[in-house]
Amino acid sequence: MRVRTNLSSVVASVGKGKATPPRKAQVGRVYGVVTTENTPTAAMFKKAGGFNGIGSVFYLDYNQAKDTAGNAGDDFLDKCKIAKSLSSQFQYFPILGELVYLEDLPSPTSQVTSNNSQKYYISVVNLWNNNQQNSQPASDQSALGLTFVENPNVKTLLSFEGDHIIQGRQGSALRFGSTTKLFSNLNEWSEIGNDDNPITILSNGFSYEPGEKFHVEKINKDLSTIYLTSTQKLPLQPDRTGNVNPLTSPIDPSKYYNAQIIINSDRVTLNSKKDEVMIFAKTNVEISTKNIINLNANERIHLNGGTVFLGTVNNQLPSEPLVLGNKTYDLLLDLLGGMYEFGTSLSTVIGSPEGAPAIDINTAAEGLLNTLDRATDRLEGILSQQNFTA
Repeated sequence: MRVRTNLSSVVASVGKGKATPPRKAQVGRVYGVVTTENTPTAAMFKKAGGFNGIGSVFYLDYNQAKDTAGNAGDDFLDKCKIAKSLSSQFQYFPILGELVYLEDLPSPTSQVTSNNSQKYYISVVNLWNNNQQNSQPASDQSALGLTFVENPNVKTLLSFEGDHIIQGRQGSALRFGSTTKLFSNLNEWSEIGNDDNPITILSNGFSYEPGEKFHVEKINKDLSTIYLTSTQKLPLQPDRTGNVNPLTSPIDPSKYYNAQIIINSDRVTLNSKKDEVMIFAKTNVEISTKNIINLNANERIHLNGGTVFLGTVNNQLPSEPLVLGNKTYDLLLDLLGGMYEFGTSLSTVIGSPEGAPAIDINTAAEGLLNTLDRATDRLEGILSQQNFTA
């Protein structure tokens, strides 16, 4: 095979030079993690730098730590080395017994003193490929921490091609994913759409199936979830079944596939500490429950609309208008006044000769008839033109 021009000297020199051997990775086993003023101990909290040392770990070099169980006492931890977390943007601290990858990098005083480096840990060594813990303790009796307890039910989320998943240790996760039609049998959001349609899922508290090797989010079973979709259709099963509102006929939640946000949990609370809570919709706002809807206000409750209906009749809009209170009051007051005048007139009538007109009675009757005529004309005005009830 002919070597191209100017490459022959390069090829000829291969193997003659001295190659720089790869630098051996620095690995340490964690025996203490600074998270509070008393963790791992008050003295070690101060030694690590106080609150500036939050996230720092006390460790021994991996080879030195192989047969060292260690303990949480000051005497042992004082003999350990200290490493800071490399990242200040997010907190993901190791637990006891986990292995950390270490680097020597500049210290805060490296430009003004001879102490020109400091140990930083970059990440936890993914020893068991376990999202809960990757500890390698010296014995089976070693604790993983003061409060951390491993949950055997927690499984790793199944990742589909292109997914970016951030998963916590105890069953919470954030998935930046997409529709994966090839694996629509493995998740709930890939029945329709294209493989490049994005979806974001924030979940907390997975529902675990007996014997499952991995976990995939289940909108109706996981404890609390938020779904941000683009084209996905999700099998959400709200507590109210059937047509939510026969008068407006909104699309069933399990059949909707345009962009939407779904918040699903045992209880949902929206609280504004200072200003309004506002809900706007292009078409309708639907509120449904099997129990009671309460509207409470210290001052007023306003219901404004072109028409306000209360109740339905055979799934049809009601046709009975409400009565206006002030107008009804004025009308009844006039009727009572006319009848009172009529009664007063009758109470003082003096008998007339037989066949003579009863002038006083005639006058009182005409007054009452006039009052009734006016009341009849005003009847229509007491009916609301906007508010109707069943």
